[in-house]
Amino acid sequence: MDSRLIQIKDFYKIKKINKVLFTSSNRIIFEEQKVLKEKNDYSSAFFLINDKNKVQQFSLGLDKDYSMKFNSSKSEMAFLSIRGEKKVKPQIFLIRMDGGEAVKLTSAPNGVQHFNWSLDNKKIVYLHRINKEEEEEENKKEAKKEESDEIEEKVIKLIKEEKEKNKVDPRIIKKIVYRKGTNYLDDRYSHIYILDLDTKKIKRITSGDFDYFSPVLVNNVIYAVKYKTQNNLNDSTTFSIVKIDLESKKEVEIKEIYGWSVNLALSEDLKWLVYNCSLEREGISRQNIDLKAINLQTNEEIWITEKIDNHAFNFKLIGSYVYFISDSWEINELWKYDLETKKIEKVLTDKFMIYDYDVDQENERIVVNVSKKEEISSLIVYDICKKEQETIYNSNEDWLKDKKIAKHEELRYKGYNDKEVQGWIIKPPNFDESKKYPIILEIHGGPSATWSPFERTMWHEFQSFAAMGYVIFYCNPRGSSGRGLEYRNVKGNWGEEPSTDILNGFNLVLEKSYVDKDNAFITGGSYGGYMTIWIIGHDERFKAAVPQRGVYNLVSFWSTTDITQFTKEQMGYYPWENLDLLWKQSPIAYVDRIKTPTRIIHSEKDFRVPISQGEELFASLVKLGVETDLIRYPKEGHELSRSGLPKHVEDRLNRIIVWFEKHKNKK
Repeated sequence: MDSRLIQIKDFYKIKKINKVLFTSSNRIIFEEQKVLKEKNDYSSAFFLINDKNKVQQFSLGLDKDYSMKFNSSKSEMAFLSIRGEKKVKPQIFLIRMDGGEAVKLTSAPNGVQHFNWSLDNKKIVYLHRINKEEEEEENKKEAKKEESDEIEEKVIKLIKEEKEKNKVDPRIIKKIVYRKGTNYLDDRYSHIYILDLDTKKIKRITSGDFDYFSPVLVNNVIYAVKYKTQNNLNDSTTFSIVKIDLESKKEVEIKEIYGWSVNLALSEDLKWLVYNCSLEREGISRQNIDLKAINLQTNEEIWITEKIDNHAFNFKLIGSYVYFISDSWEINELWKYDLETKKIEKVLTDKFMIYDYDVDQENERIVVNVSKKEEISSLIVYDICKKEQETIYNSNEDWLKDKKIAKHEELRYKGYNDKEVQGWIIKPPNFDESKKYPIILEIHGGPSATWSPFERTMWHEFQSFAAMGYVIFYCNPRGSSGRGLEYRNVKGNWGEEPSTDILNGFNLVLEKSYVDKDNAFITGGSYGGYMTIWIIGHDERFKAAVPQRGVYNLVSFWSTTDITQFTKEQMGYYPWENLDLLWKQSPIAYVDRIKTPTRIIHSEKDFRVPISQGEELFASLVKLGVETDLIRYPKEGHELSRSGLPKHVEDRLNRIIVWFEKHKNKK
């Protein structure tokens, strides 16, 4: 293969930027992640860019350094790190920006989940998960009014290890959601702790069978988000914003809010509390993520994103401004809202996706972490006054400089009920108009995800497959984000309307002279896996299919996923309320029509779409005599394609292409 073409094995060379900030000297610091091929893992470290755009490593990055946050003067930076011995949990570290080594501040047995500086820089408030037994141990320790010595700590650790070793195997399940990500949930709850930076003393603030999130500490008050549960129904999407008085320990509910998750931010003048939410309790997955603010002095409430009919996320309070990112068709844009004047304006929009940003108000500059068609992870500085931008760093410049990049060609066309749909064609890098190429139809998940030529999660997969001589078509059918609420709403109809949007575009691409109609293939993940099976259950044109981590049976899916509200929200019913609808909207209902050779890819620890969905499909296809196999990835969850173990990521891509190559119509 031409060395200038991107290959599957190039995955190990890809680096990406996650977070970026301005320092006090207006230099830029960013977190960059890379793949460790030998360790079959990832690492992340912090890097500084000086005023001459020279890059130097700032943190060790031997394992994972992440979630960096400055104090208000930007003289010190706290961050989370996983470093040292095996199975270590993330802890808070502190480093001075004028030099020196990072100092470890916490030794939380179960790790630190999240933290914030207090507004006076004297304390750090953080989250740590504990259970009742651990709470009691902490209380006893507090009652002694003294810290345990090193020997006592070792004894306690040995006792815990012995208890763990002698645990009886059965899991006792009492809550409807008992596993998330790739782990079974334990009996711990997320509680708020305060670390005093002068005395180094740590104090737990909350207790009980509740989870707290996004704590903000100012003076003797903590504002936080509290998760509301109803007995064993821990699948609620209802939260409370609470105010906790540290002296009286009194907790007051400020407001009930809804969403998948909620974050808080407090303005520097202590006047405004900003948060993200959904507007209504029901149908969270079909709503926008909106931003609102409460005036803590007058109780006035502002709907910040009222004029934007799309998601708003990654918001930051800088002075009186609320900055945030919003999706729009195939791009992400940066907006700001003035809490004093109530004016909203678009700050930055271009042909890229914005993932993170920071604002230097004094010098009127913005630094953004973006991905473009040919630069999948780069930093751009935008001059607000001059409206000029400069790329100051590209993570992958060295290995990409001699590569031939496949181009994206936009295709706009009419979908279901003549609604405009946006799609793209990718041609092989060494494209020859006189030749015919096999085609892969790629379908995104969600259903409310959005794909784009500027989106980095699929960049390597698309480039690798195109370099192997395939034309690729993908689109954003109804159900996708970035087009407003109406376009995203596919309640009760995951199949017919979105598949019409997809196939109308695919049919137009098949008419191209360079496409080999007899060699059409199809793949997709999650909802894309659902749609892959839906389509081959209604269309026999495809030579082979690879559904990945898909939902195939809505009747059984609702109760095994870690988002048990999702089926009701998307379909409108639970199975006992409308079994007929859920069955008719399930791809497995049409499995007896499938003739296409089908390779099923699924992860064994996928608790978002459990592997039982893949097993149901596999067993059905075997029984019906369809050529099939089931590729199971141990240790992996729903994020295999995006953040799975590197060797599994590589193997997955190889197995997709091998399946397609095997079933090519050789001429």
